[in-house]
Amino acid sequence: MTPALQNSSALKSAPNLLGSFLFDHLQDAGVNHVFGIPGDYILPLFKTLESTPGIEPVVGTHEPNSAFSADAYARLNGLGVLLITYGVGGFNAMNGVACAYAESSPLLVISGGPPRGVKFKDDPVTTQAHHLVKHPGSQLEAYSQITARALRIEDPATAAATIIAATTEAVQRKLPVYLEIPTDLMTAEIPILQQPVQRQTVAAEGLNQAVSFFCDRIEKATNPIILAGAEISRFGLQAELQAISAARGIPIATSVLGKGTFDETAPNILGMYAGVISQNSQVREIVESADLVIMLGMKITDVNCGAFTANLRRDQILVAKSAWIGDGFLRFAADLTLPQFIKALATQLPATEISPAGYPEISTSYPHQISPMDQYLSTINDHLSPEHIIVADTGDSIYGSLSLTTRRENGYLAPSFYNSMGFAVPAGLGVALAVPDSRPIMLVGDGAFQMTGLEFSNFVKLGLNPIVIIFNNRGFGMQRVFVDGPFNDIPGWDYGKVVEMVGGGDFFQVTSPDEMATTLKSALAEPADPVLIEALVEKGTISTGLQIFGEALRREKQGVCPLNAAKTPCDHETQCAFCRAAIWE
Repeated sequence: MTPALQNSSALKSAPNLLGSFLFDHLQDAGVNHVFGIPGDYILPLFKTLESTPGIEPVVGTHEPNSAFSADAYARLNGLGVLLITYGVGGFNAMNGVACAYAESSPLLVISGGPPRGVKFKDDPVTTQAHHLVKHPGSQLEAYSQITARALRIEDPATAAATIIAATTEAVQRKLPVYLEIPTDLMTAEIPILQQPVQRQTVAAEGLNQAVSFFCDRIEKATNPIILAGAEISRFGLQAELQAISAARGIPIATSVLGKGTFDETAPNILGMYAGVISQNSQVREIVESADLVIMLGMKITDVNCGAFTANLRRDQILVAKSAWIGDGFLRFAADLTLPQFIKALATQLPATEISPAGYPEISTSYPHQISPMDQYLSTINDHLSPEHIIVADTGDSIYGSLSLTTRRENGYLAPSFYNSMGFAVPAGLGVALAVPDSRPIMLVGDGAFQMTGLEFSNFVKLGLNPIVIIFNNRGFGMQRVFVDGPFNDIPGWDYGKVVEMVGGGDFFQVTSPDEMATTLKSALAEPADPVLIEALVEKGTISTGLQIFGEALRREKQGVCPLNAAKTPCDHETQCAFCRAAIWE
């Protein structure tokens, strides 16, 4: 996790140059890699970065790729940094930054900006600066909509404080923050004042009330369950949840976005729960039969709720997440933070006086063996080990892989709420650099690979060894589930030429699960090079997971309750599951 930002050694040397202070501060905050693409509005910072030991620039092939890479790095490292030029770079990167915001990732976006004093003049003969869109502040305004905070440095006297504030907010809130630095300040001398240590405070009364409320509800429950979301991983609270689980013998399931937070082979970890797309029927039955569901760090989203099929009663839940700690109706003091609450609960929850009966045994094998996609995924599951982190792209790569069994903490990443295509390959770059003892395995469709897959070149350049598996079904397979047509067909690529084009890596093409098994065994035995595997899938073939999810989501989009077998509209607030009512009311 990120060190205390207020103790940055960069604060101790005054005066300093802005760029030098910035990168010294980021390095003290635990950042060893910065992702981005040079451009004239950001070149001075790239030049400063070049001479800063211990923190490396990672130049992507396209700004959206660098944003995905920095997002994935942030999820695992505690802070990620994206370095972009103004206008063409800033607007290019926005989709990846929006993904980071939607999925609670602590990403610091640093953009160059016009020099101070640049004004917009609505005059047909007045020269305007290049990369300008509407007015000089357009990019700042746009980023304010997809970040927790958008800042611009205007005064050297406040530059250091602004940099510290931006970094601190990203780390503490686990959300992106935008910081724009005018080109005329990047190499300017700035004063460095020793900053007072800022500590998060919370009213003891409100914290104690919330903890007592949770303890009382848990004490009275017969068969409670913990449902953990992505914020548990983002804030590094796995140990605290394990302590809560052990104190009362409470099993832990995860949401879709929280998948991979824990090693799913541990005895108290059930796997992923999300209504009809739960990891398997055992997990769904255990969660939905619980008399208390303790939802910790979980966002209430349509995907996390399995397209509104999560069958949970609102009066039988407790909720602790950013901005809400209470139950389905009541929130305690608004200033309670999730880490403060979870740590207090883990310390104060009394252990049961009666030995727990033991955690239920859950199958760790891939549960579906129906379609060729299921068989491919089952084969991949059989070859996973604790060194592997699965990085899944949207579509069948996500919804088929939800039934894979992770073998390590933080062992699975996917844009499973924002659902942006093109995430996996560049995100795998961020994963490989953030967790150097891991070997990421990226799952991606041919459509998504054609968007961002050439980031594979950075694996070769940097000597990394991830495995990229392309499921080639000749088009946008997930869209075919909803509405099919020739618009879902894409040009076929000769994927074997990719490794030739980028100058490195090994390529394999497989046509069956048996060939996949042989290829994975060979690839895993040779850890030196990155590997690209093309798995041929017949057009229209999908996994059981995607088929189930697609059917539920298609019915919901038509205004029909996915839980209603008669396929007729119903009064969702009184008859449907908690998750649907909670979102729609």
